[in-house]
Amino acid sequence: MPRVRFEISSLPPGTPPGELFLTGTHRAWASDPAGWTFERAGPGAVLDAEFPEGTLLGVKVRARTPSGDIVEEGDRWGGRASAYQAVIRGDTTVLLPVAGWQDAREGRDRPSSCAPAREEFSLPAPWGEQVVRLWWPEGAPDDLPLLILHDGQNVFDEAPTFAGASWDAAGAALALAQAGHPVRIAALPVGDERSRRYVPFPFELNSFDSGADEYLDWIREALKPELARRFGPVTPARTALAGSSFGGLITLYAGLRDPGEYGTWGVLSPAIWPADFALRRWMAERSDPQARVWLDMGDHEGADLKGAAEIVGLTQDLAAELRPRVREVRVTIGAGHWHDEAAWRARLPEFLRWWLSGLEET
Repeated sequence: MPRVRFEISSLPPGTPPGELFLTGTHRAWASDPAGWTFERAGPGAVLDAEFPEGTLLGVKVRARTPSGDIVEEGDRWGGRASAYQAVIRGDTTVLLPVAGWQDAREGRDRPSSCAPAREEFSLPAPWGEQVVRLWWPEGAPDDLPLLILHDGQNVFDEAPTFAGASWDAAGAALALAQAGHPVRIAALPVGDERSRRYVPFPFELNSFDSGADEYLDWIREALKPELARRFGPVTPARTALAGSSFGGLITLYAGLRDPGEYGTWGVLSPAIWPADFALRRWMAERSDPQARVWLDMGDHEGADLKGAAEIVGLTQDLAAELRPRVREVRVTIGAGHWHDEAAWRARLPEFLRWWLSGLEET
């Protein structure tokens, strides 16, 4: 098998005492150092390992302190850092430029290069106060198409994001507005209840207690009426719902659960595997003949290149199952795209262009 050296050239100030070890997709993000401990080497550290050819790795560095606490690497502002990614093709070295460690700052001071939401407000919801983050192009009229986005903490500026990376939704939408296709975006941040709110079937990560229907009822009965009160009504044909991963799953479920509610569904990298692919069985008798569906997947979304190719095949199968049930399905496969914000940021402009240009045909 190929030999892989993981190399930290220089450990940052504040590195905790104790054992440094590697975790990642290959270990289901385990926090046990056994077998994956770095050796200190000068100002840095190294770890040698072997992986099968074609492995797709996402990895991070963690530390176990003498007291047994686990600390994960972070960015320079103490927030969560993105995983390092590598495709194993022969012997190689993977450089790990650890910038810092997660701490009480939680990345709150992290600067952003992307535009934030123009406005934030809260609405009562069954789970408490739900923040709504709004963006629209300056000077635009109130009568705009509406895009509702899940994972609203990740779609605008990087500062509040989970791992310091965003979709740059405002940048993508501004470019479309300048081309004559303005849109209003309403993004809904989510926290620790993501698996419960976005997965409509009972499974381990939502403790077998789905809150997806409650979430979708709130969007339909509270969010959309409030936006209509403030900006005027938007027809279903001019309303899109979109999200990635579990956000793609809940988008597809919402469209089929409430036919006629959303004219366009943005289903990015949908994670449809919960409860043994229950969605595919559930959707068998459901349809929305007027809906347009954007369905995409990256070709590096899997444990290895073979598994990623199988996931692309499953995406094509899902498209084939959807086509008799909706008006249109557009499938896009992202070359070299992983399951992360960088990939969804890269594909968002094309989705927006496809959706908004299609409105001219209705």
